[in-house]
Amino acid sequence: MAEIRFDELPLDLAFTDVRGDGRRRLALFADPCDPFTRELVRDRLPDVTGVTVHTILLPLEIYSGADRLTRLIWAAPDRADAWYRWMIDGTEPPGPPDEHAPLSRLRLAAEEIGVNATPTLVFEDGTMLAGAAPASEIAAHLS
Repeated sequence: MAEIRFDELPLDLAFTDVRGDGRRRLALFADPCDPFTRELVRDRLPDVTGVTVHTILLPLEIYSGADRLTRLIWAAPDRADAWYRWMIDGTEPPGPPDEHAPLSRLRLAAEEIGVNATPTLVFEDGTMLAGAAPASEIAAHLS
């Protein structure tokens, strides 16, 4: 596990989802085509409450459709809603993709702080955790 200052994260590139009172915060670097990200979002994060999740899209080049899906989500009026519809139901966001979505900036921001895999969670204390961790492990890091 590596550590980073939470305040140094590129949260200006994130969309936010508040669960419950949202008193705890975590950042999620996520690829829309990564099956481990999907497992985390669909099966594990719903069991974590009282948290604000800042999702930072990180389309990895190993997934051929990641750039296109990131551009579609980026173009959506409600990115969080588009993200969850895709990750949970497999419903692609309607409309044209945003050709000006900051893919290079997203990748560079992740590289600068040492994130090179999805999903990667970053907790307020600076702990980074790569992989689809169980909800109990995520909750323990949030405590």
